[in-house]
Amino acid sequence: MNPHQKTAANIAKQIMGKLRPKTGQTEKEIVFCIENALAVAGAKPSFKTIVGSGLNSFDPHAIPGNKKLQPGDQVVVDFGAQYKGYCSDMTRTFFVGQPSLKQKQIYALLKQAQQRAIKAVKAGVTCREIDLVARQYIQNHCALYCHLTNKQCSGDCFVHTTGHGIGRQVHQEPKISLRNHYRLKAGQVITIEPGIYIKGWGGMRIEDMVLVTNKGCEVLTR
Repeated sequence: MNPHQKTAANIAKQIMGKLRPKTGQTEKEIVFCIENALAVAGAKPSFKTIVGSGLNSFDPHAIPGNKKLQPGDQVVVDFGAQYKGYCSDMTRTFFVGQPSLKQKQIYALLKQAQQRAIKAVKAGVTCREIDLVARQYIQNHCALYCHLTNKQCSGDCFVHTTGHGIGRQVHQEPKISLRNHYRLKAGQVITIEPGIYIKGWGGMRIEDMVLVTNKGCEVLTR
């Protein structure tokens, strides 16, 4: 792994760790804080920063606006640092004030899906296998917390792939998707980013970068 990419991951991790979205703050103000911190660290955004709060969090690629955060909002923040030609990418879901029971349940489900997928990462494992771990876990459990019954649930609340390769480009091969039978190789860096999006309610996503090894993987943004 290139040391500049590790630095890019560390920069994003440190900035994300200091974020504390609060009532009255706008989505654009959060972006300003992030991008100012990136500049101070000698980096720049690796892609357009995503911030979606409340109902806006339903859109995985939410465009930050002047919406002010309200108590009870979940806030999805997705950004990365580009440092000396190498990229990082991570996502966290924050809560303004105390999260509701439903928010706690869905977040715990999502975290479990991500952790299981991370544990499945290893050189020689196919991208499809990793995607299936996260997708099937969500499909088997998400109906408990939304308006659908288990019979009706198709897992469609997880609307994107589980991850992607990342290096000099923020999105590069391999895609961690159901259609990809490519076997991972030691030394590759990928993201693991399952999400749950419920219409009329909002969404959540957790994303980390991992370094593939022969024995498993190293989480770079934890």
